[in-house]
Amino acid sequence: MITAIIVDDEPINISNLQALLAKHCKEIEVVATALNADEATEHILKLKPDVVFLDIEMPGKNGFDLLRSLKDPDFAVVFITAYDTYGIMAIKFSALDYLLKPINIVELKNTVDRIEQSVNAKKENSRLNNLLYLLDRKIPDENQKIALPTMKETFLVPVKDIVRCESSNNYTTFYLTNGSEYLISRPLYEYDELLTPYGFIRCHQSHLVNKMHIVSILNEDSGYFVMKYSSPKIPISKQRKSLIKSSLKI
Repeated sequence: MITAIIVDDEPINISNLQALLAKHCKEIEVVATALNADEATEHILKLKPDVVFLDIEMPGKNGFDLLRSLKDPDFAVVFITAYDTYGIMAIKFSALDYLLKPINIVELKNTVDRIEQSVNAKKENSRLNNLLYLLDRKIPDENQKIALPTMKETFLVPVKDIVRCESSNNYTTFYLTNGSEYLISRPLYEYDELLTPYGFIRCHQSHLVNKMHIVSILNEDSGYFVMKYSSPKIPISKQRKSLIKSSLKI
């Protein structure tokens, strides 16, 4: 069984989530609930749960404040929120799970499946640290890292070291300056949203490139990017050509 604590300032939300977990996710055992961050901290330190379902927006200390107050949290976190805020962008960047209210049963079951497969203290700790780093800055940072969860391990990779990303169905392959490649089971559009503020360009339906690593543009067909580090030439779609020129100021 996976032990869990639910933290939400509204009792009805706690009851609803408990009911959904009891009916659809029997591998989860709710060992405690809390209405505020201080109460949650006591339960977490005493019971050491595998996962905390954590409401972000709470009066007084919010969910992020709770995490900041804990030294080396060693549990998985599923954030719960009614709003798609900057915090959600930071959560996505750190490859952490979140659920939007009202909770969708399919999304809840998929989230619990991921938790069951990958509850790992060290991985969660590094992801949470990355999240808090992002939240403290709130603007693109050249030293920022992004969490890339592969089947076996989650890698925290500096954004500036990513040369390009390439999609294949619902998978994305990341190509790095050191020659490493990481296959991630998430679609490219998710990373397009996350990496655009860091100077990445969606030049094609299947390609996202870091303009820091563009060497030249070939005037063949609708155009190709030549990238550093021996990457193949990357196609530029006709539909995106004018936007790309504007972005590169050419």
